[in-house]
Amino acid sequence: MKRFKLIYLIDDDEIFVFVMQKLMQKSGRFEQVLNIANGLDAIDVLVDRYSREGSLPDLIFLDLNMPVLDGWQFLDEVERLPFKDRLRIYIISSSIDAREMAKAKEYSTVKRFVSKPVTLDWLNKID
Repeated sequence: MKRFKLIYLIDDDEIFVFVMQKLMQKSGRFEQVLNIANGLDAIDVLVDRYSREGSLPDLIFLDLNMPVLDGWQFLDEVERLPFKDRLRIYIISSSIDAREMAKAKEYSTVKRFVSKPVTLDWLNKID
């Protein structure tokens, strides 16, 4: 199974973040998980890390409903980044709205829209 060195978990729900971190730990495939509570901070971290180290996360797990800069606004900002094609984003949302799922497909960086709750089985299938 493929291992992932750095994952950004962009979500403001502390309970979901706790559960997700436990699932990733149990999976054994995820080395470092950085939790970021809103899209604005996530953009800042992405740009800063890329400009200083040239490195990017292997995966980004993104919630849609957050304060400051929500998931959709984050994706709009990502579309402007010169390194956007190197990002792999999975939207993880409590939404089951077909319109949101269709909208997610408009973003080249979004690999999949996943409805909460996330399972260990799903995490183990990511490649």
